[in-house]
Amino acid sequence: MLKRMYVDNYKCLVNFDISLDRINLFLGENGSGKSTVFEVLQRIVKFVRGVSRVEEIFESDSRTRWHTQPLQSFELDFALTEGLFRYELSIEHKPEELKRRVRHERLWLNNGPLLRFELGEVHLYRDDHSEGPVYPFDWSQSALASIFPRHDNRHLSRFKETLSRVVVLQILPPLMVAESAREDPRPSWNLENYTAWYRYLSHDQGMVVRLQETLSSVLPGFKSFRFEQVGEQHRLLKLYFANEEGNSVAGYSLGELSDGQRALLALYTLLFDAEANPDRDHILCLDEPDNFIALPEIQPWLVRLHDLCQQGLTQAILISHHPELINYLAAESGIWFEHEPNRPVRVKPINEGNLAGLPIAELIARGWLHG
Repeated sequence: MLKRMYVDNYKCLVNFDISLDRINLFLGENGSGKSTVFEVLQRIVKFVRGVSRVEEIFESDSRTRWHTQPLQSFELDFALTEGLFRYELSIEHKPEELKRRVRHERLWLNNGPLLRFELGEVHLYRDDHSEGPVYPFDWSQSALASIFPRHDNRHLSRFKETLSRVVVLQILPPLMVAESAREDPRPSWNLENYTAWYRYLSHDQGMVVRLQETLSSVLPGFKSFRFEQVGEQHRLLKLYFANEEGNSVAGYSLGELSDGQRALLALYTLLFDAEANPDRDHILCLDEPDNFIALPEIQPWLVRLHDLCQQGLTQAILISHHPELINYLAAESGIWFEHEPNRPVRVKPINEGNLAGLPIAELIARGWLHG
């Protein structure tokens, strides 16, 4: 579980420190920094996965505008079965040379070192924190991304696996593509690769059956998924629906469904992926998952997500302006974001004692709630 994030000198986040729980709901006005937190998390995940170099992820204009500090600092704390992992990353900007580099990258477990990458030199440590190899490394890349699993670095590998399962999404149904030429083990930022991701998940037929059973009660008339071959490698995902009498079944490609149907499809697939793999650490960061969905449709999904979090099968961090979602989660899990121009973002837990007997969504709509 992601327990804490610290960010300094990244856009509106200055000396920003936030503690997280199993389920979290980010609230606040537009521009208050909620999505910026997701952006930071997504970029760190890409960096540690080795997808991009530092200059591609931490652009020079990502620094806080009203500061001249050349260093950006990030920390992530994860509570796992092995103990408390802390990942630290510092990026040094050299505006006069239009260059960025890793000042340091460190990984700790219970305050004992697993990795230190400082000033271009990597220091590796074994699981018992004894010193391992020391070698030079490229300042523009994550040293952690380059390390392969070994018998004496299981803790480091465990952290990398956990971080790779952090999923940050803003689902945009109009962009979801109906065909895929290959499988994809990860959903993309806006889930345009849903078909490729589902193609990967569909190897688990038990999960597919359970997902189809649930979708049949969520999408009226839904019966099943089916892939159709449209080329040597390409597959077209079709969903089959029956009429009320059940005597007529027709298939529709993903692009023929409504935005709301595609959004529900994506949201329930995320939940069933987490349920199907309870031995993995699932961290879902969803930016306005309720977009495109009617009030009665979000409630069953929300209840199921809440249950998964309470069972320890996943962690959820949500951003929402949706009244149903706010009233269901905010009193227990709400975190209020505040941001004034050229000032740092500040966060406060929702104070249940100041709710004045009104639904929280109503208090926010009236401008009466400020954490």
